[in-house]
Amino acid sequence: MVNISDVARKAGLSVSTVSRVLNHKPHVSPQKEILVKEAMADLGYRPMTAARQLRGSNARTLAVTVPRITNPFFANLVDMIEQVLDQAGYTTVLIQTFGRGDKELAALDLLQSQSVEGVILCSIENEPELIQSYNKFGQLLLVNEYRSDLQLPTVRADQYQGFRRATLKLLDRGYRRIAYVTGHHQEAVSTKVTANLNHDRLTGYQAALRARGQVWDPDLMFTQVKTATEGKKLLQDIWQQPVRPDAIISGSDEVAIGILEAARVQGIRVPQELGVLGVDDQPLSNDLFIPLTTLQQPTTQLGSAAAQTMLQLLQGEKVAQEQVFDLRLVLRQSI
Repeated sequence: MVNISDVARKAGLSVSTVSRVLNHKPHVSPQKEILVKEAMADLGYRPMTAARQLRGSNARTLAVTVPRITNPFFANLVDMIEQVLDQAGYTTVLIQTFGRGDKELAALDLLQSQSVEGVILCSIENEPELIQSYNKFGQLLLVNEYRSDLQLPTVRADQYQGFRRATLKLLDRGYRRIAYVTGHHQEAVSTKVTANLNHDRLTGYQAALRARGQVWDPDLMFTQVKTATEGKKLLQDIWQQPVRPDAIISGSDEVAIGILEAARVQGIRVPQELGVLGVDDQPLSNDLFIPLTTLQQPTTQLGSAAAQTMLQLLQGEKVAQEQVFDLRLVLRQSI
């Protein structure tokens, strides 16, 4: 991390002179003030961080971004991250992006003046070129979502193997028309620009179909389905079609729960007429009227590893560029 000595060295001035500029003390020439401000801008040094260091304050803050904290996966992930960071003396500022890149950037810009030392990104809302520039906000770490063209430390789950394993289990249970449901938009899922969470899930699903001699039907992919309400509506729409899937693998338990509820209302027998498989293994998943088969996300491992890695980065330590954890298939009564 850049400190006041770095600013002084860059400006060619003493630390005491830089201190006087930062604290708006008198008897500093305009020329020296300009040199200090230019050095700070070049180094990405933040005034509030400087002021805190000069006061000797122990307040330390990190930001965590999520699409929606109402999604239980992100709520549990953030809870684990905060537990570890709290023990290390850090306060966590939560940013909900609602899937919008402009909101993510605006929130981080606002926090730049609040002495944030680093950002843990639990989702990716902007293009790689812009995200790489986020280093002006402090140390950066990706958790959950990732892109191989982002040269940033990453903590994630092996989505490819998880979705391959889940789809194979559905095929082994006799299902053949397996629909794939995701909360992401079509382009993010199907366009192969680089390795990422969405592409890993889809290709894992497709690989399982190929392994059993099945042909992938693009008409069985449904995108931008993010909530239980949207999952419920999706099944209502699907069941009005002449050709229907006999199983659905959903991108979250939240959506899968909506699908199960719609099936109950419409009298669709699960798992006889429709198999339903979710992702996350939320606590509610085992207590539903039909317990949900799901891919269990390693939330505790992801959150703990993310927080520990961020602390190592802040200490200037070397960290693994990528840490990958397995998803576990939890078999219940929905398939």
